[in-house]
Amino acid sequence: MKKQQLFKLVLLLTLFLFFLLPPTDPDLGWQLRCGQEIWQKSSFCQQNHFSVLLENYFWPNHHWFYQAIIFPVFKFFGFWSLIILNGILMAFSFFFFFLAIKNFSLEKLLAIVLVVFLGWGIFSFGLRSQLLGIFFFNLLLFINYKTKTSPKLKLLFPLTITLWANTHGSFILGLFLIAFLSPTFLPISFLATFLNPYGFAIYQEAWKHFSGPVDLSKIIAEWVPPTPLFWWLTLLSFLGVFFLLLFQKANFKEKIKILLLLFFVFLALKAHRHLPFYYLYLFYLLLSFPPTFLKNFSQKNKIARFYFAWVFLLFFLFLTLTLRLPLTLAWFKNPCPSSNLNYPCGAVEFLRRQPEKGNIFNRYEWGGFLIWQLPEYKVFVDGRMPAWEHPSGKSPYTIYLETLQNQPGWEETLKEYNISWILISPGTFMDLLLQPNPQKFGWEEFYRDKISVIYKRKIN
Repeated sequence: MKKQQLFKLVLLLTLFLFFLLPPTDPDLGWQLRCGQEIWQKSSFCQQNHFSVLLENYFWPNHHWFYQAIIFPVFKFFGFWSLIILNGILMAFSFFFFFLAIKNFSLEKLLAIVLVVFLGWGIFSFGLRSQLLGIFFFNLLLFINYKTKTSPKLKLLFPLTITLWANTHGSFILGLFLIAFLSPTFLPISFLATFLNPYGFAIYQEAWKHFSGPVDLSKIIAEWVPPTPLFWWLTLLSFLGVFFLLLFQKANFKEKIKILLLLFFVFLALKAHRHLPFYYLYLFYLLLSFPPTFLKNFSQKNKIARFYFAWVFLLFFLFLTLTLRLPLTLAWFKNPCPSSNLNYPCGAVEFLRRQPEKGNIFNRYEWGGFLIWQLPEYKVFVDGRMPAWEHPSGKSPYTIYLETLQNQPGWEETLKEYNISWILISPGTFMDLLLQPNPQKFGWEEFYRDKISVIYKRKIN
C-alpha cells in the first residue's frame, strides 16, 4: 500500500473513532417519533400530533429523509447504532473535504482539526440532521474537484441537492455553493429541490427562521452570535484571507468563488451554528487557490512535511483513543441518555407508572425527550416550534416563557390547554411560586429531585 493511501486510511479511521459521540441532541426524541410515523403510518409527519400548543399545525417536515433512516436503525440496533452512524457520517464528511483539495496534506489535516474545534458546539451533540448539511456541503466540494477530470460528474450536483433538501433546511447553502462553483448547474439544481413532499413550502419554512414571530438569536442557543473571541477571530480571519486572495493573480472564475466567502462570514457572525460552513469554505479557498508564499512553502521539504503530517495524525489518533473514546464509553454507564441538559429520567419513570395520563407543561429543552419517552402523554412545547406562529402572533416559545415565568394569564394558559401535569426544573419562577403552597393554585407536588419537579392538577 502506498504511503499516501495508508495516510488516508488512517485519517478516515481516526475521524470515525473521534466522532463516536453519544446522541445527545435535544431534538432526537421527536425526530425518532417522526421516523416511526413515517414507517408505520406512511405519513411525512407534517401535522403536529405531539404537542397541545398548536395541535394539528401543518409544517413542511423537511427532515423526513433523515428521520426515515434513523428510526429503523435505532429500533433494531439501539443507541450504539446511532453513535456508529455519526462516526461514519462525519468521517466521510471530513474525508471528502480532505479529498476535495489537491496536495497540502498537513494543512488539510490542521484545517479539519480547527473546524472541529471551532464548531464543537455543533458537533458535540452527536448525530443530528444538521450534520447531514455538513456532509452534503463537503460532498459538493469533492464533486466539484472531481469534475476537473470527469465533467459528467456535475450531474451529481442536482442529485446531491435533492437529498439535502429532504434532510435539512441548510440545503440553501448548497445552492449558493453550486452558484459559485458551477453556475451552469444552478437552474437544474434549484428545480431539483422541488422534488420533495412540500414543494416551495420548504423555502418558506427556512425563511421563517430569519423572519418568524420571534428573533431566534435571542432565544435559541445555536442561533446566537459566536462568543466575542470567536466573533473577532471569524471577522479577522475573513479580512485576512479575503483580501489576500482577492488581490493575488487569479482568473475571473477563481475570484468569483472568493466573493462567496462574504455570504458565509455574514451567516457565521450572525449565528454560531454556521461557523463550520464558514471555516470549511475559508480553508477550501485558501488551499485550493493558495497564495504564492503558501505554494512556495509547500514545495520545500516535502518529505519532512509529510512525516510531520504523520506525527500530527498519530497524535490525533492517540488523543482520540485515550481521551475522546472513554467519554463515550462512560456515557453508557448511565442507563438514561444524559447530556448537558440533564434529562429528567427519574421524573419520566414516575410519569410512566401513573395510571392517569394527560397533557404536560414541560421545560422546552425536554420536549423532544418526552415525546419519545412518554408517547402516551402530550407535551406543551418542543424543539420543532420556535419559528411557528401562534394565532396570537407570538412564537410558541414566547408563550412557553410567559407561562413559565408566571406572567399575567399563565393560569388561564394551563387551563386552556388542559394541562394535567407540570414537569419543570426546580428553582424556576413557576416552581418558586407553587412550592410553598401548590394547593392555593390548584396543584399538588408529586415528585422532586435535583433535576426536575412534578406537579399534578388537583381534582376538586
